[in-house]
Amino acid sequence: MVASPSGSLLGILEDLRGNNGVQASTVISREGVPIASDLPSSVNLDVLALRTAFMQGIGELVMESVEDEEARTVIIVADEHYIMTTAIDDRHILVVVLDRRVEVGSVVPGVLEAAASLHQELV
Repeated sequence: MVASPSGSLLGILEDLRGNNGVQASTVISREGVPIASDLPSSVNLDVLALRTAFMQGIGELVMESVEDEEARTVIIVADEHYIMTTAIDDRHILVVVLDRRVEVGSVVPGVLEAAASLHQELV
């Protein structure tokens, strides 16, 4: 089941914005289909969704190979931003764009909490 971009999903994403340097976020399917987003119009949502779904999948495969452990969150570090993906459940992924000046460790708990809230809305 693919959820429609309900107000509750968007509300969770909007609440996430501004917390600990979160600038934007989106919920995507494991196949890279956008479900709900709180992104600037300058971001190509379709491209971001496909690439970050791939990123999450590769991160999970790498962890299985190295540690035989499931990766929950994958982070890319760039000059000005972090891109963080985290599994909501076995069908959905939360993608978060963070300001590069934030301490990532302080943001992870809030992102995981948002993923748990999104999971409740998607079941």
